[in-house]
Order: sequence, then C-alpha cells, then structure tokens
Amino acid sequence: MKRILLAVSILITFCFAKCEKDKLDINGLVPATQEGKNTLGFLLNGQPWAPKGFNGTANLSIDVDFGFNQGVFGIAAYRIISDDNREYFGIGIKDSLNFISLSSRLPMTKNSIANSRFSNFKCDMNFYDTLTFRGGELIITKLDKINRIIAGTFNAVLFQPGCTDTIKITQGRFDMKF
Repeated sequence: MKRILLAVSILITFCFAKCEKDKLDINGLVPATQEGKNTLGFLLNGQPWAPKGFNGTANLSIDVDFGFNQGVFGIAAYRIISDDNREYFGIGIKDSLNFISLSSRLPMTKNSIANSRFSNFKCDMNFYDTLTFRGGELIITKLDKINRIIAGTFNAVLFQPGCTDTIKITQGRFDMKF
C-alpha cells in the first residue's frame, strides 16, 4: 500500500509540475534574469512578445565580438504567427561594448551606439533606415565575460512613414549566454 501511495504521489507531482521555463510574470513575459537562460521578451503595443516557431534557424540568437569596434553584440529573434505573418526583432550595440558600465542607460536613437529593429509583413523598421524614427533605451544589467552571460532591459518606439502602426516596445528583457 505504501508503494502505491508513493507511486501516486510521484505521478501527481510530475503531472502538475511545470518547468521553470514556463513561469511567466503577470504580463505573460519571461522573468528578467541574469543567469544566461537564453530568454528574451517584451510587450509589443501592450501584448506579450517572445520568440516562437522555427524557419530553419534558431528563433533566438546572439552574436558577441569584443574585438570588433571596441566590442559589439546583437540579438536577433523572430516569431512566426502564421505562414504569411512573421515578425522579426533585433537589438544590440554597434560600438564600445568594452567600455560600457553596468546599468548605464544607453539611448536608442538615430545616431546612438545602441539600437533596435522590428519588421513584419507590413513594414521593416531598421536601425540603418534614415526614415525610421527611433527612441528608447537599453540598459546592460550584466556583462560577465568569464561565464559568457549578457543580460539587460530595454524599451523602444519605432515609426516609419507609410507604416500603419507605431511599434511600442515596453518591459523588454533579455538574458543570453554567448
């Protein structure tokens, strides 16, 4: 009888347990961590956004190079909503990552070293497009070169004439192992 109770207890525990990765905050976003969990999320015009789907390459990736332009990094992510509706997001620093102090607020404007990108089937708002209005900030909260972890928070506003929507990104967070 004790074995049956033990087996039932174990079965119930596994059936109702959720992976830590499934835990979301009150807004439906992954927690803002600094452990190299390879997560990214934000609110896109008030709705939760996270990488989703597979198109032959990883839906979340990072590139870091401390030797190029005094240190650069870029995170790329995509979300497949349907066959004809895909969204792409990117964020990064194009220069001087080696000299940035933690918790510095880096503006994401037209000529700043930090920038973001968003595109969907309606529009492509790139950091190099002179018509795209950009605003926001990026905060690096952890940069651990030994354990190869970079984490931070961000928010952004992107607009391009001719596009129907202004993109408002709030409560952004990432925690990546490079």
